[in-house]
Amino acid sequence: MNRDVPKPISSMLLLTLAAAAALAARSSANDQITYKLGAVLREREDAHIAAALEFSVMMLNDNEKITPKVHLQVEYIKPDDHYGAIRKACSLVEDHSVVAVVGPSDTYLNDQLSRTLGQLDLPLITVNDDFRLDNHEGRLQLFPRLQLFDAVSDMFKYWKWQRITIVYEDDARIRRIKSILESDQFKNTRFILIRVHDKDYMRAAKEVKESEECRYLHKKDCSEFNRVLVDLSPEQSFNFLLAALRMGLIELKHWFVLTSMELSSLDMDLFRHNHARFISPNPVDLSFEKAHGNRTTFSMKGFQQYVLNAWNQKTNGNLDFKLMEAVFAFDAVRAFAKAQKHIPQVPYSAPIATCRRPARPARPFPHGKMVGLLMKNVNEKGLSGDLRRLTGDEKASNFTMRIQLLGYSGDLEDIGFWNSNVSVDIKPDGRKQLMKNKQVSDELKPHFRVTTIMERPYVMHKTNHYELSHNNKYEGFCIDLLTELSKDLGFTFSIHTVKDGSYGNAKNGTWDGMIGEILRGEAEMAVAPLTVNFKRAEVVDFTKPFLSLGISILFKVPSDQQPDLFSFLNPLSWQIWLCILGAIGGVTLGMFAVARITPYEWNLNFSCCTAHQPHPAASFTPADAPVELSNNYSFFNTLWYVTSTMLKGGCDFGPRAVSTRLLGGAICKS
Repeated sequence: MNRDVPKPISSMLLLTLAAAAALAARSSANDQITYKLGAVLREREDAHIAAALEFSVMMLNDNEKITPKVHLQVEYIKPDDHYGAIRKACSLVEDHSVVAVVGPSDTYLNDQLSRTLGQLDLPLITVNDDFRLDNHEGRLQLFPRLQLFDAVSDMFKYWKWQRITIVYEDDARIRRIKSILESDQFKNTRFILIRVHDKDYMRAAKEVKESEECRYLHKKDCSEFNRVLVDLSPEQSFNFLLAALRMGLIELKHWFVLTSMELSSLDMDLFRHNHARFISPNPVDLSFEKAHGNRTTFSMKGFQQYVLNAWNQKTNGNLDFKLMEAVFAFDAVRAFAKAQKHIPQVPYSAPIATCRRPARPARPFPHGKMVGLLMKNVNEKGLSGDLRRLTGDEKASNFTMRIQLLGYSGDLEDIGFWNSNVSVDIKPDGRKQLMKNKQVSDELKPHFRVTTIMERPYVMHKTNHYELSHNNKYEGFCIDLLTELSKDLGFTFSIHTVKDGSYGNAKNGTWDGMIGEILRGEAEMAVAPLTVNFKRAEVVDFTKPFLSLGISILFKVPSDQQPDLFSFLNPLSWQIWLCILGAIGGVTLGMFAVARITPYEWNLNFSCCTAHQPHPAASFTPADAPVELSNNYSFFNTLWYVTSTMLKGGCDFGPRAVSTRLLGGAICKS
């Protein structure tokens, strides 16, 4: 007896049979798994990367018609959603057979993806500037970080810059150029580090200006042109340049080197006509457009506009547009397309790999490491040049970057290139452009008319001055001095000789010569062997003299004579010595006579040491002995007193009477 099968059960049975039939059909037809390229991106911040991936896939599949075709699977996450990034990566591998993943333009999200995909032996492709020094195993970094700073270092050496100001915001950025700062090749180069704090770009620009005004440096460390290395993102670079424009730094004597490599995509309309020079390396290989333009109608301008439109649509025209990341994402698709045809097939089973779960460990893709090796060793020239740089071997890759200059003309031009093998090479047209900027800077310097007078060796005509014109006709000390001053102070000049051939004298209230030309406004400066005097200094200003001349007295140098016993008499003539001796003798006789006459110079029992007291032997003198008076001033004592007094030596005794005291005081004063 037949029994009916219930409808739900019959439906399940039909589905099972259909699935089994489909699996059998796949196995019999030897169907292969379609390996895909995946991407975990943020919808707004990574809009340029998504647009570049889509553009590259369309170009390969529709125009170049490669086989097998490239299949792209993009998953979007919210900003800073680390768990969501891991979940999306696992979904790409398990549900869509993705064997390589392009990461977002965020360093920390890439770290999470790198650890997750590393457990599955699958490569993570990054296109952002990861300025940390650590290298991640299994990560394909298309951004030429090492080559970029090799190029910057070589540009420093090529132009022989002696003072460089480095502006940065993240400490990790300054750590990656530590090798440049500590290199022996730059031991004579002064580096000034200025960090942007809390996005205060105006303060950073002010610090740059203060350092250039030599407030903290010796004058010899200041150069005519100032070089600033701007190690910032595109948006940060624009904000800093805007602050620098307000501080007056965007002018002819400043060079700005941008490490973001986004000079071609930055909005430079505010800065391009201010005579400053902006330099940046650019990895875009123009030969790629020539090689693929005819076959695929590829245009770099079309690619840039496509990516920019997608970016503006998602971000409302945010300034942090990174065209180079889009270029590297474009090349990531081409590298995957070359590698996928060599990836071995695995037996059909879903999924090809599984992420780690609480109940089971991770199951890696059997050929995951081979995928990374195939992409690293791909022999392909992409939009960013030779992709063999992914191996990390600079010798194996002939990687080249163009050196772009936005100078006086206001147009972005290629002035040369950097190559990992030949360093910096500036084209002749590039040298002309740099020289043109120098000529323009001379035109903008103040100009002075200089009057002078012909006088050897200060100002002279050259021997072939008839064949020369303007300043080239003259030579001499004053001409060399004026030339050096113009270089140091930054001005230009034109020389002419004074019309009347005179230095400058006042006649009837008017001045002639060089002084007159300055006063009449026919010249702003006079450079000549011109004497500084009081009348001239009243009407014009003089610099410090470069040569001092004065009237001198010449006399014969006396011959050396050995001193003898009476050499002490040489300072005075013999007549003066006789007068001195006569004065001593006359004063001695006068003092002797006065001391004898006055009663106050006589005393009892004189003692030379105690003239005011009786002699010690007086107590032994008989009482009836006659009284004897003595006087200090014998002739020789008086002579001794006068001589010692005149020589300021002093004496053991002095006068007592008023008359002798007056005479002694007169001797001291004389």
